Amino acid sequence: MKDWFGRGIWFLVGMFLVIMGLYFLIHPDATLVSIAWLLGAAMLVSGVSDLVVYLARHRAYIASGWFLADGIIDLLLGLLFVCNSWLAAELLPYALAGWAILSGVIKCVGAAIYRRAGMLFWGAPLAIGLVILVFGLATFFKPDIAAIAISAVVAVVLMAQGLMAVMRGLFASSLHR
Repeated sequence: MKDWFGRGIWFLVGMFLVIMGLYFLIHPDATLVSIAWLLGAAMLVSGVSDLVVYLARHRAYIASGWFLADGIIDLLLGLLFVCNSWLAAELLPYALAGWAILSGVIKCVGAAIYRRAGMLFWGAPLAIGLVILVFGLATFFKPDIAAIAISAVVAVVLMAQGLMAVMRGLFASSLHR
C-alpha cells in the first residue's frame, strides 16, 4: 500500500508540473508575473542583507558606501516587484537589465577600489562585474527576447521535472525488484 501512495504522489505532482510548464509556455505573461514576485522577494532579502552589513561594518569596509547603494537599489526594486507584480512583469526585462547594469558597474568600481587598496582578489569581482554588465546591456537592448527566453526556460524545466516525476510514479515499483 505504501508503494501505491508514493507512486500516486509522484504521478500527481508530475502531471501538475507538466501542466504548469505547458501553461507557462502558452502564457509567458503568467511566467513573468510569478518570476517578478519571486525576484522581488529575492531582491528584498539581498537588499536587507546589504543594509545590515553596511550598518554593522561600514567603518571596517573600504567600499561600504557601495554596499549601502546596492542595498537601497535592491530594496526599492524588491518592494516594487512584490507590491505590484503585474507592472513588474511588464518591466521585468528592463528592470532586470537596469539592475544588472547598476550591479555590474558597482562591482567593477568595488574591484577598482580593492585593487587600489592592494587586495589580491580584485580580478574576480571585476570579471563578475563585467559579465553582469554585459548581460544587463544585452537584456536592455533585446527585452522581448529576454522575456520569451525566461518564460521558455521556466516552462521547459517544469515540464522536464514533471515528466521525470510521472516516470517515477509509473515505474517506481520496478526499483524494488
